[in-house]
Amino acid sequence: MKLLLFPIFLSIITISAAQNFYVLDTDGEPIRTDRQYYIVPGNTDVAGGFTLAGRNGSCPLNIAQSSQLGDSGIPVTFTRVSQDTVTINYDEDVNIAFSTSTATCEQFSTVWRLAEADEVFNRAYVSTGGYTGVSGNQESLNFWFRIERHMEVYRLAFCPTVCHDCNPTCGLLNVDIVEEQRWLSLFRYDESVLPVQFRKA
Repeated sequence: MKLLLFPIFLSIITISAAQNFYVLDTDGEPIRTDRQYYIVPGNTDVAGGFTLAGRNGSCPLNIAQSSQLGDSGIPVTFTRVSQDTVTINYDEDVNIAFSTSTATCEQFSTVWRLAEADEVFNRAYVSTGGYTGVSGNQESLNFWFRIERHMEVYRLAFCPTVCHDCNPTCGLLNVDIVEEQRWLSLFRYDESVLPVQFRKA
């Protein structure tokens, strides 16, 4: 009996260890590239989800956090570098795109892109206009983000590994509040953290 139980016990450990690498949604299920999700705060008493907004009336649109509690924002989809599976692991490169089109700045995609640092505020804000599935070169580097574990939830980061010859400035995505608008932007790893969760749309 002990000999029979040992391989079963070992397989349970192996499955459990594999699941620990998955990014899980609020239902405890691995998030998938073929589903839509709301990215909502890990602290439920702090603002809402993410949406599109224009900075200085220009295109493309930027990623902003809704200031309204309970507002889920706009759902997103994720794209992996490799298409061999639909589940997403934390610490891997992913494209993030809003699952919507907009009449404003319609010439730009809703794929997230890290823009160049703003000369006034000295922040690199997360904008749109990226492309999915493009990797391996400097031009597409700013289209790739990652999901990292943070305590019992997650955090969004920028530290792409899709270009081996590139040297990106890595950091965490957090909210920069400018004139009551909450803009998603790049922060250093030693700055504050924005915990997030993923809820099925």
